[in-house]
Amino acid sequence: MTAIMIKNEENSLKEMIAIPYKVLEGLLEKKTSGKLIIKDPNDISLQWIVYLGDGKIHFATSTRGKRERIMYLLSQCYSKHNFYIPQDLEDDYQFINHQWQHNHLDLSKVRTILSYMTQEAIVRCLTLSRAKVQFEKIVGLNPLILNLSLKALINPIKDQVRQWVQIRNEISSPFIRLEIKNWQSAKTYFGSNIEKVDQLESLKPYIDDHCTLYEVGNYSGKSVLELGLFFQPLITLNLVNIKPYQEVINSEKKPIIACIDDSQTIQRIVKMTLLTGGFDVISITEPAKAISMFVRQKPDLILMDINMPEIDGYKLAYMMRQSLLLKDIPIVMLTGRDGVMDRVKAKMIGAVGYVCKPFNPQELVQSVHNNLQKNNSGVN
Repeated sequence: MTAIMIKNEENSLKEMIAIPYKVLEGLLEKKTSGKLIIKDPNDISLQWIVYLGDGKIHFATSTRGKRERIMYLLSQCYSKHNFYIPQDLEDDYQFINHQWQHNHLDLSKVRTILSYMTQEAIVRCLTLSRAKVQFEKIVGLNPLILNLSLKALINPIKDQVRQWVQIRNEISSPFIRLEIKNWQSAKTYFGSNIEKVDQLESLKPYIDDHCTLYEVGNYSGKSVLELGLFFQPLITLNLVNIKPYQEVINSEKKPIIACIDDSQTIQRIVKMTLLTGGFDVISITEPAKAISMFVRQKPDLILMDINMPEIDGYKLAYMMRQSLLLKDIPIVMLTGRDGVMDRVKAKMIGAVGYVCKPFNPQELVQSVHNNLQKNNSGVN
């Protein structure tokens, strides 16, 4: 049954199994206002919500895994963002709105990000041939930032939708977690294709850490569609297991490491290295904003480049040492300079360590670990 059953007195849709696209299209034609709830048939813990009104779509999102998803989407459409995303993020729409209200983003960038988030959620909904759907009449979003037609959202992503439909049986959504049964067998599948074998090896730490595809995409820089197409044949051959999405609750809080460096390449390498080392990472490419950011989210250790625009690392480290809130945070200089005078100057301004670029990943992890231990034990 695909017809829309709307109760006139309440303007709501009872839960029913239907084609999500047909239901959404019908609600938009009727210019009904409220939210459409679409439940993923392959994982009952996942739901997608589309806010709409007056024949337009205002926003679309997931009900769970908001942090994993927004981190990935921001890495795809706005990689230079410097704001910290809280572990317990509950409202992604208001989170982006908050960045606008506090002048961290202009309205144009906010609309771009929210449009991208909405478009990606619509892809998830359109690839469902059947799902449980329910419509609720609610008060609209405040503030109302987007007013998009279904056609405007769908036209640019038709190819994506087709590709996701093709792999839907194996990859139900980017919220899945993968488990590779036998790494050697998985590598053997790619034979002499060294590039793909290397790619599989590079993704191993994230798979072993039970990351969702959204998280793997965020950490590796690849799109979830690329990852889905890459792993699909391995899943089909039963070389890879699929696990449904569940909130992973860590009883032990991970140390937060801030990396202040204007190089996107260094940021990516540092992030991948430290995430696999068991740390959370805040990437900051605009050093002038670092202090105000740390007031909102205090890191456990700071990695800092020396040569940066606007303000160099020595000056920024000195300023942090003058702050009552930040003066006790250990600072490790992460730089291409390797002169004796540079090391002396770094120590004079209060840096506790010095790691030269290019660095060995294990060296970086060990330096961070050692300096965190010293700081926690009160050793100077």
